[in-house]
Amino acid sequence: MAVVYHRHAYGDRDRRDMDANDPSNDPSDDDGTNSDTSEDVVEVAPNEIPGYFQERGGRLFHSHGGCPYPLPVDAEEQQRLNGLSALVRRLIGDSSVGPVRDLLALAPGEQRRVVDLGTGTGQWVLDMAREFPHVRIYGVDIVPIATRYPPPNVTFEMHDIMTPLRYAAGSIDMVHARSITMAVSAFPRMFGRPLNSGMQVRDYRALIQEASRMLRRGGLFVSCEWARSPAMEDGSDVRVRAPRACAFFDAVRETLRVRRGLECVAAHIPQLLVESRRFISVETKAFHVPVGDWPNEPDRKELGRDLRELMVLYARSVFPLLSEGPSARYAGALVEDYIREIRSVSGMVATCYTVHARRV
Repeated sequence: MAVVYHRHAYGDRDRRDMDANDPSNDPSDDDGTNSDTSEDVVEVAPNEIPGYFQERGGRLFHSHGGCPYPLPVDAEEQQRLNGLSALVRRLIGDSSVGPVRDLLALAPGEQRRVVDLGTGTGQWVLDMAREFPHVRIYGVDIVPIATRYPPPNVTFEMHDIMTPLRYAAGSIDMVHARSITMAVSAFPRMFGRPLNSGMQVRDYRALIQEASRMLRRGGLFVSCEWARSPAMEDGSDVRVRAPRACAFFDAVRETLRVRRGLECVAAHIPQLLVESRRFISVETKAFHVPVGDWPNEPDRKELGRDLRELMVLYARSVFPLLSEGPSARYAGALVEDYIREIRSVSGMVATCYTVHARRV
């Protein structure tokens, strides 16, 4: 069952003051009261929210034992997530890739709906809500770190995105999934590596099937994921130019595989969408983003400087994960050596993959 941890922060007077012509303010369209949902939701009281978190090693984590997401959810990590959301918007030049504006255009008598999987702080949802005030947007995550005071066309819910969601079949216009591959994997045997005994399968292909169930025909699936490996812009050997960055990401990938059963699926999402036979018009793009202020162009220099500082925050956030894996004894050195290298090596890039596809 989905859990809404805060309903719209409006009293009766505020609701009367809403624009009655705005379909997002139609009280008959509230969550759990119409055909876009398959079951009721339960609201969590504010005093219950602290129970969804636990502190470990001076960082705050989710307390949901069944979720493999390994990073903290505290203020420092939320700063990184919000910064990364803003950076991706600058990178792609819009709130999302694909024909989003045409898809979500205001249509008399029709209510457009969007689901954001793994919404995190909910920054993407809030940006979309401002751009599309007539669209109802649902942000779904396993921990309540998004604002408790969303705008009236937004609902934030707690739910494990690897279990069936409450939305009725064919009721959603767009499903958005960004930066979720540290909690969802391609099925590991796809890469010739079996699961450890007793490890839960969190298969991206199952997520694609659930997205296709929710989406109406012609609906849009959008993905945005970062590769977990560095590269050099000029194509030179990154293991020679940036060995410490490679060692850091090798350790991250191995720890995720061994401890969480996760393989990085970012580059394989187009293939999985095609293999599902549920999507057509699959389009992908790889953005190579500078890490550091080494580019000469002012815009790329600023982008690279910002990404480098976000990658420093990422390295700090991933330290607890490394401390529980095969590289535990030298996790601190891996992190510090990586941070020093990205601040000194020119020409390093990170790769961001975007994908969008239409529901058959």
